[in-house]
Amino acid sequence: MAGITIKEYGLAFVWVCLKEYLGRSWPILAIFGAGTVACLLLAMLGRKEDAPLEVVDARDYTPGKYEDAPMPDATSVIWMFVSIVVFAGLTVMNPFLVRALIPKFGMTTVYYRFFWILPITFGAAWFLARGIGSIRKKLLQALAFAAVTGILAFVMPLNPGIPNVTVPTNVYKVDGAIPVLCDAIHKDYEQTETYQKATAKLAGITDRSSRKWMKWEARQHPLCVFPYGIEFAVRQYDPGIRLLFNRNLRLYYEGNTSTGITYGSKNKRYMLRKRILDAMYGRDPSVTPKAFRKAMKATKTQYLVVEENLANGGFLVQSGCSQVGIVAGYTIFRFG
Repeated sequence: MAGITIKEYGLAFVWVCLKEYLGRSWPILAIFGAGTVACLLLAMLGRKEDAPLEVVDARDYTPGKYEDAPMPDATSVIWMFVSIVVFAGLTVMNPFLVRALIPKFGMTTVYYRFFWILPITFGAAWFLARGIGSIRKKLLQALAFAAVTGILAFVMPLNPGIPNVTVPTNVYKVDGAIPVLCDAIHKDYEQTETYQKATAKLAGITDRSSRKWMKWEARQHPLCVFPYGIEFAVRQYDPGIRLLFNRNLRLYYEGNTSTGITYGSKNKRYMLRKRILDAMYGRDPSVTPKAFRKAMKATKTQYLVVEENLANGGFLVQSGCSQVGIVAGYTIFRFG
């Protein structure tokens, strides 16, 4: 949702974020809204004992009271969804309150995360399941299920489409190159003097809560730079890989300003990291081998992983990197 801010959209900000969040799956909102309205109407128009919004307290449960009523806990579920809708409508979904308060917290571009509070998807699924489950005859129930499934599949086509969906071939459900790359880096790093020294130091430290232990424990893990396309998956897959870039720094370098944070030329931390990426991909010819080495040493970066066809290999070797190998279409370089 990059670029959607309160400043730009004003009071329409909430609705724009909600539409962007749902995308082509807008029928989910329609189902959720219809289910909520129907439950409220039934609660107001129905008799007290039949009202779907009757609160059920386990302490007041009487054996046999609900034997003829399927799913006796349904009212509490409906109350949960309705309560969340009311709460969100008065607070995070209130455009007047949002416009006045959210900018004061510096959250104008990440506010959309609040919409996770509203369980539209789960609510719509529950209302559909509840509606179909209320059909007594099994045949009609099966037909209704098939019809609803077919309609949803038609009005909410998968993106990028069923024929184009690819299923990861490894049990970790990540790009197949990631486990291979991480294993190759670990295997090479364990042969280095840095890793062996850290292991020896850790063996002599008994206090695992001390800063000294944490310092050498961190040095047992290689500090790396990965291509943008797989970097965030590496972060989730292998906690033993340390990444030079945090989320905000890397997003900003790639031109994504959705975090609302900017880094100027006076930000030394960012400029050092930018210099490394500029050299890896040959984006800035003014970066000299000396400047590159200075940035690598200052950040203590040990490994660079670059797409094989994009690697600025000659420059990296000239600047003190050695090629570890080519793995799954990526070239791994070790510095120093």
